[in-house]
Amino acid sequence: MSRYSPIDIVRKFVLRKCLEHLVITSEHAVWFNITFWENVTDKAEAEKCWQRLKKALVRENPDFRLVGIWARQRRGAWHVHSVCNQRFDIEWLSSVLVRSGFGPQFYVKEVDDDPLSPEKIARYISGYCTDKNGLDKEKDKGVRRMIFVGKNVRVVDMRYKSSLKRVTSIGRRIAEEILNEKMKGLTDFQRNFSPPEEKKKAFETWGEWYRRNRDYWFALGWESLSDKLREEMLLVDEFCARYLKTGRWSYV
Repeated sequence: MSRYSPIDIVRKFVLRKCLEHLVITSEHAVWFNITFWENVTDKAEAEKCWQRLKKALVRENPDFRLVGIWARQRRGAWHVHSVCNQRFDIEWLSSVLVRSGFGPQFYVKEVDDDPLSPEKIARYISGYCTDKNGLDKEKDKGVRRMIFVGKNVRVVDMRYKSSLKRVTSIGRRIAEEILNEKMKGLTDFQRNFSPPEEKKKAFETWGEWYRRNRDYWFALGWESLSDKLREEMLLVDEFCARYLKTGRWSYV
């Protein structure tokens, strides 16, 4: 079982895909990390500073685009890791950052033209969704952390359903039909005290029931697809192909 929550796994995937897209579609993609001069631990205060900075950046360049994430340092201070689509005049940027409430220290670096760079930088920054973030599980619960500025940056959202999940959903519907047919032929006693194995047990959580049946559902779904649909699912993303090869599950 994953040590990360399903929502964080999906968030990480969404951020990675949006970062990759921004780098690929930008003539001058720039790695853009900013911090506060003071130890700003209040997210509402940090967000106000960000909104001031965002307005200044968009005012300077109406076509400004950015994808990033809020992260906490271990001492609790908020900071931003992101990629944007333009170069900056360093003196102008430093002045705007200070006026907006950030510190004068920042990191900007143009992304090189290595074909692997979009994936590398996207994986690094999206890592702050999970293992590189000093979040407080209680205080930061529900806090908005992903940042999107500009048009055509949110190319994937949190409703994304991977090829693996799509096939599994098809199989789950088939399994429900099979189960309903089985239940029709059972007595009341059998339904209550000796139900089919795939039916949820009274002591199981919904998550435990899902994990117990998902391989069975995927197999049913995959078998129901035509060769053409199978090929299409393998091209949607990497998750279906990876599962078929390794048996590794994904919550995306």
